Amino acid sequence: MQTKRWGVAVALVLLLSTLAMAVDFNPWDRKLPFKEATIHYVLSGMETGSETLYIRDHGRETATYRVGKTSMMGTTMTNETIVIEFPEWVYHFDLINRTGTKSVNPQKYMIEEYHRLSVAEQKQVNENVQKIGLPMTEAMGGAVEQKVAKILGYDCDRTQMMGTTVYALHGAGVPLKIESNMMGMTMRQEATAVNEGAVSQKYFEPPPGIVAVVDPQADAMARSLAQQTLATLKAPDGARKMQEQTPTNPMVPQGSGQQQMSPAEQQEMEQAMQMLKGMMGNQK
Repeated sequence: MQTKRWGVAVALVLLLSTLAMAVDFNPWDRKLPFKEATIHYVLSGMETGSETLYIRDHGRETATYRVGKTSMMGTTMTNETIVIEFPEWVYHFDLINRTGTKSVNPQKYMIEEYHRLSVAEQKQVNENVQKIGLPMTEAMGGAVEQKVAKILGYDCDRTQMMGTTVYALHGAGVPLKIESNMMGMTMRQEATAVNEGAVSQKYFEPPPGIVAVVDPQADAMARSLAQQTLATLKAPDGARKMQEQTPTNPMVPQGSGQQQMSPAEQQEMEQAMQMLKGMMGNQK
């Protein structure tokens, strides 16, 4: 689905830009600049609608409510989803099809594998994480600029890559404006308000009448990817190996000869994005 590919691209831009600016940090102890907040967005372009992001505990808990209509080739599709993330679990709910899934937060596996390493190996992981971002971003033709704009009173970093421009809270990876033009698709997501303050528990409750089904296969894949990622990053040349494993254009898998990802490739890419997210701790 085109909108899913757009979402994966935006996730990659955000993650690589945060990696590019990482300096002397613990990968598992990154916090957002506010303890609790609500961010409202408006969607325009190929998808129109709104999104609301609820943040608690400096980003360790988030709930994203999205309602939109996507027009493509004369067909209009309505989307209404909720994604709730806790340190140990991630819930996805489709309110249109009345379905839900529950999976272990990949970051949990990353933390477990990280704490199995020796102090020296943990230090090597941190060094390699710091080395990855900027070279990988540049290899994809991207550019990262810090504090280039103020949006709703917040300093924002700008990342441009793969036809996508993202303005995110400085050093935090939370987008306040996204503009994208990929393969003829124009999409825009812009924050209209950032309200710091207490967030109600009700936004972190599952929607009534929908049971979240556990996906053991996805959990097994996440654990395996965590083990592989940390095994690579703990080596002195781990940064180079990670860069070599990243395709030049992640929207077109290497050697595929295809312009679109299969469902299996989409799942693999999304899992990879979750692994990178785990490397960055509490980053959206």
